Amino acid sequence: MDRRLAIVAIVAGVVLAAGVGALLWRVSTSSNGAYVSIMNYRFSPGSFTVRAGTMVVWTNMDHVDHTVTFGEHDAMPGVGAQMGSGMMGHMGAYSYTFTEPGTYEYHCDPHPFMVGTLVVTG
Repeated sequence: MDRRLAIVAIVAGVVLAAGVGALLWRVSTSSNGAYVSIMNYRFSPGSFTVRAGTMVVWTNMDHVDHTVTFGEHDAMPGVGAQMGSGMMGHMGAYSYTFTEPGTYEYHCDPHPFMVGTLVVTG
């Protein structure tokens, strides 16, 4: 019985550590890139700034599929849609390296209230 309790305690500790790590990772920017979490039907951070040449990674932490789509909502590829992730399931990730300065607005196609803004500086 004591051995089972010890195993349960170890597993609970690992799960807790993973959860805390995910929360701390939600938004971090380093010299290697910028990271955006998709959690609770939100992009976090909702708006941020990076330098040109920075790779941005979006990770879906929800258990619902989301997209990272640039351009107009529901635009057909080649008709206003610039780039995007396609549907991403739980823990799916999309990355893109931004080389051109500008303001990039993006959204989630299935959830149009989910929006974000990225500013790329020179």
